[in-house]
Amino acid sequence: MIRIGKFLKFEATFVVARHSWEQKSAVVFLHPEFAKKAGIKSGDIVLISKGEKGLKFRVKLLETAPEDGGVIPNSIFASYMTDFQEFKRFRAYVEIAEGEESKAEDVIKMMQKK
Repeated sequence: MIRIGKFLKFEATFVVARHSWEQKSAVVFLHPEFAKKAGIKSGDIVLISKGEKGLKFRVKLLETAPEDGGVIPNSIFASYMTDFQEFKRFRAYVEIAEGEESKAEDVIKMMQKK
């Protein structure tokens, strides 16, 4: 069965969590209602993109996440996606993706290219 959400891109708000309980992996905690609206399930891989930047994250659901998006733990993944003007909260697009979540080594390589 084809999932409709696989072909859609949703604009969302992401908050960088001060406490990094999952800093070694690319994980995003989406609000359950937002995830349902976007056709995203716990365990899915999603691409979060902002301008020319984009990373793949594994989805977990969290009731206390922003209702229009999610939480990204403070980590190398959050640092890559943000900038000084929008470090704590930013808008980005989220869509279902294929493959595995981004790895820290890949992010380091992308940061070195700039």
